[in-house]
Amino acid sequence: MVSIATRKRFWVAAFFGMIVLFLTVKQADLHKFAQHLGGIEPLWAAAVLGSAFLSYACVAGVLDKLLRGIGLSISFVSCFKISMLSCTLNYLMSVAGLSGVAAKVYLLSREEIPPSNTLSVSIIHGFLTNTIAVLFIYLGFFYLYSQHQITERDQQVLGIMVLLVGFLLTWLTVQTIVHERFRKKIWHVVLRVVVFLCERIGRPHWISRERAGIFFENFNQSLNMIMGNRAILLAPASLALLDWIFMFLCLKFSFIAINYPLSNKVLMVGFSIGLFMGLFSLTPASIGVMEGSMAWSFYLMDLDYESCLLAILIYRVAYYYIPIAVSVLFLKRFFPASELARKEQAMVKDEG
Repeated sequence: MVSIATRKRFWVAAFFGMIVLFLTVKQADLHKFAQHLGGIEPLWAAAVLGSAFLSYACVAGVLDKLLRGIGLSISFVSCFKISMLSCTLNYLMSVAGLSGVAAKVYLLSREEIPPSNTLSVSIIHGFLTNTIAVLFIYLGFFYLYSQHQITERDQQVLGIMVLLVGFLLTWLTVQTIVHERFRKKIWHVVLRVVVFLCERIGRPHWISRERAGIFFENFNQSLNMIMGNRAILLAPASLALLDWIFMFLCLKFSFIAINYPLSNKVLMVGFSIGLFMGLFSLTPASIGVMEGSMAWSFYLMDLDYESCLLAILIYRVAYYYIPIAVSVLFLKRFFPASELARKEQAMVKDEG
């Protein structure tokens, strides 16, 4: 169950995001914005939706290939539902992708796959996805610095911090996956910290060293199995790359749909800024923050604000908001407790 405090934080963050989105749209010439809205090309709008669907299909393909690589498998339809639901849950509660990993672990456990196996698969899945994301961020900021001559000190510091954070996350993940000794050191540190915290709050029974050790051994074995045959990673890595290519095409087609095509280099700047804001945004689905930051980045490159904002909104609806709405349909399968609660409420009403 989600605590009341968590729900309050969620709605406060959502309200803040809506305010930012409102202010972002308010900056536009609404008459000009409406004219662009009426000129959307239906075929290119369909291409936007198609590229978004193919991107999520590739995400599901990565999960499917990784599971098969360790001798486990579920239907591709189940992989697709799990992938979309974990992605959208990560959008709503994003903490550098960690909430998506946790969601994937839980959802796969509902398919009777051991959590230790799902954790190793989820970490490698996240590694493939986030490594390519960091690459896009690098490319976008490199073009921003090299072509647009950023000279203000605060903007330079921000760019350097973005690259350093991306590098650190990538390095930690690579070390954890590739080097067993490093993996074990990290595990022992994390375990000691968790045990210490549980003892400090008077809940030592929350963690069992024996069960935690068994969990880690299974997790470690699954990672070693995959890394022992790295050919297993070829297909998932290829699909992860296609995932980001289709995601980029979703943005590109959004601009083409309103008859305002941009070069790939210029698009890469806004795309990379949007990716970074999505990793660490405090608002659900980065609402307001991603739209505002992307629109701001294009505006600084002397592009038409209204056209860029409309294309960004089309992209956001197609790639984020529609999948969030669709994933609600999958909740009943993976969270049967909510269905049980509804049945109990219905029974109470009938008895009344």
